[in-house]
Amino acid sequence: MALFSRIPDRFFSILTSSKKELYVQALFVLRAAFKSELVIRQEDLAAMLMDSLEDAMLEADFTEEAEEEGSSAGTDTADEGRQSLSAKAHMLLRKLRDTGWIETEYESRSFEENITIPDYAIQVMNLLYDLSQERVREYNSYVYATWAALANAADNPDYLYQALQAAYQNTVRLIDELKTLFNNIRRYYQKIPGENDVNLLLAEHFDEYKAKVFDTVYYPLKTIDSVPRFKHAILSVLNGWLLDEDLQEQITAQGVSRRVFEDEETGRAETLRMISFVADTYDSIEGMLDEIDRKHNEYVNASIDHIRYLMNADRGVKGHLIELLKRAEEEPVISAMQDRIQAYRHRYYDQNSLYSQAKCTRKAEGPLLTLPGEEEHPELVRAFLSDVRRQYTNPRIDAWMEKQFGGSDVFSTEELTVEGPEDFILFLLATMRGRERSAKFTVDFAEGNLTVDGWSLPRAVFRRKQREKRHV
Repeated sequence: MALFSRIPDRFFSILTSSKKELYVQALFVLRAAFKSELVIRQEDLAAMLMDSLEDAMLEADFTEEAEEEGSSAGTDTADEGRQSLSAKAHMLLRKLRDTGWIETEYESRSFEENITIPDYAIQVMNLLYDLSQERVREYNSYVYATWAALANAADNPDYLYQALQAAYQNTVRLIDELKTLFNNIRRYYQKIPGENDVNLLLAEHFDEYKAKVFDTVYYPLKTIDSVPRFKHAILSVLNGWLLDEDLQEQITAQGVSRRVFEDEETGRAETLRMISFVADTYDSIEGMLDEIDRKHNEYVNASIDHIRYLMNADRGVKGHLIELLKRAEEEPVISAMQDRIQAYRHRYYDQNSLYSQAKCTRKAEGPLLTLPGEEEHPELVRAFLSDVRRQYTNPRIDAWMEKQFGGSDVFSTEELTVEGPEDFILFLLATMRGRERSAKFTVDFAEGNLTVDGWSLPRAVFRRKQREKRHV
C-alpha cells in the first residue's frame, strides 16, 4: 500500500511551517489527552491547549492561517484577552483537522463535537514524543523473550504459532537494536575530532554514550541477556521444529484458523521462513556482536586519546594562537581577529641604513683565469682508508651481509633497508668486498642508481658463493 494513500497529503506540513514548535507542543497536549481520556471533547481539548500553551499562542502570529480560512482570528491582539486565546486554540484544532491529525464527530443527541485520532497519527505522535525525551530508554530482553517463547511452546501446543511469531518478532527487534547500537557508536565516534573541550567530551562519553547506549543495550547483551547464554537452547528447539513436519503442520493450521495465512501452502512457506530466519540469525549473530565490540573499543580508545591530547595541549599564548590559525578560514574567526588584533609595521634606521648606491661601470675583458688543478695527497688517502678498515673490518661487513641475506641466497639493492649512515657505509664497503676472493658472496652491478630511504645507491645484486662439494 502506498504511504500517502493512507496518510493525507498535508499531514507533515505542520512540521515544516514557521510555527512547527507550537504545533509539536499542541500534538503533545493532544497525546496527553488521548492517554488520559477515552472520549476527547473539543472544548476540553481547547481548554488544555490554552492552559499549556498560553504564552506561546499569544506570541504566535496566525495571520497566514486566518487568511487561509478567510477569518480575522489571527489578527486579534493579545489585549482582547481570553477570547483571542480561545480563537487561536480553536484555529490550532482546525489546522490539525485540516491536515489529517485529528477528526471530529458530533456526540449523539447533541451538537457538541468530539475529537478522534487516526491510528497513524497516534503512531507518529508517539515517535515525536519519544524523540523529544532525554530519558534513558529501557532495553527489552529480546534474547530471553525468544528463548522463553520457544521453551514454553512444548507445554502449550495450542499456542505454537504464537510462540513462533513472538520468537520471530523479538529476533527482528534484536537485529534492529544491534544495528541501531552499531550506528550510534559510529555517530559518537565521528563527533570526537570536532570536540575541543575536555569537559564536554567527558560529558558526551559518560552522560550520553555510557548512560544511553552502553548501559542500556551493550551491557545487557553481555550479561543478563547474553546471546551465548541462550543461543544453543534456541537453536536446539528450532532445529527440532525444522525436522518435525507434523509440528509445522500444526503451526500452519493454527495460522490459517486465526486468518493470518491465506491458505495452507502459504502458511507452510511462511512457517519455514520464520523458523529459518530465527535459526540463521542466532547461528551468525556472534559475528555482528564481534563487529560491535570492535567499534566500541575503537570509540573508547579514540575518546581517551583525544582527551589526553586536549589535556596535554599547550594552553598558553602559543597554544591559543595555534588554535586561532587552525580556524583562520572561518569567517567569524577572521572577523574577530581583525577587530581585536592591531598589527602595525615598524621601521627604524641603523648604521647600515645609510649607504651610497653603487654605480654600474663597464667591465674590461681580462685574461681568462685558469682553474687550479686538484692536488693529490696519497698519504691522506691511505690514512683515511686505513682508519676505515680498522673500523669496518671484513668480519663486520660479512656479518652485516649475512643479516641482509636473511636465509636467502640472493638479494638486490631494491630489497635493502638503509636505517642510517652506518648501513650506507657498510653497503658501499660490501660492494668492494664482493670482488675479493675471500668473500663469501659476489656482487654484480647494473646500470644506474636507486634511491633507498633517501640514499642514492648503485644497483647491485649480491649472491652467496656456492660451496664445493667434496666426494669422499
